[in-house]
Amino acid sequence: MDEMYIGSAICEVTSGGELMLPRRFFETSRARSIDEYLLIGLHEDSECLVAFDRVYVMQRQFEVSERFAKSPGGFQDHHRLRRLYGFVEEAPLAPDGMLQLPAVLRERGGIGAAALLVASGARFEIWDLGHVLAHGPSDLVTMATLLRTNHLNKEVANGATLSSAGSRPGALAALQPALCLQPLPPMSPRHDPIVRRRGTG
Repeated sequence: MDEMYIGSAICEVTSGGELMLPRRFFETSRARSIDEYLLIGLHEDSECLVAFDRVYVMQRQFEVSERFAKSPGGFQDHHRLRRLYGFVEEAPLAPDGMLQLPAVLRERGGIGAAALLVASGARFEIWDLGHVLAHGPSDLVTMATLLRTNHLNKEVANGATLSSAGSRPGALAALQPALCLQPLPPMSPRHDPIVRRRGTG
């Protein structure tokens, strides 16, 4: 299982917590996974979720055991262990690449209508796009901005509209450019009197 996640992408997230993995993320997931599931958990340090497989967990277990054996007094970082094993749920991965985010973890990670996926080798991070743009690290803000601009340019070039199937209104509001309104000059009142004409009898 030497395949690694590479790259980043922006994905729409439906009201039910489903997102369509980009092709390269999906192919890596299928190559690495030993079943039809990914594991979704909390990142150890950052305000995002992480997606990984059971092979990654087994590799981490070996690393943790080695570190535990070598550390003085058998010290373990219980905070990291809880996030690796405790705050984790299975997420079914459909044959078409649709990933179902568990509701509890989606809420805990604050994932809204659009997500930024960022590869990190043997796993990938799932960030709320709005949070990244407003409060994220500068490198992620830059990446999200470039991806969003590229996404919008493709939509304009293709004349594409979002499918209403499975999405809620404003699902990609974070991807839409700000609407600029130009104010109109105030209208002056009419000075000519309005005269009603009487009908002839």
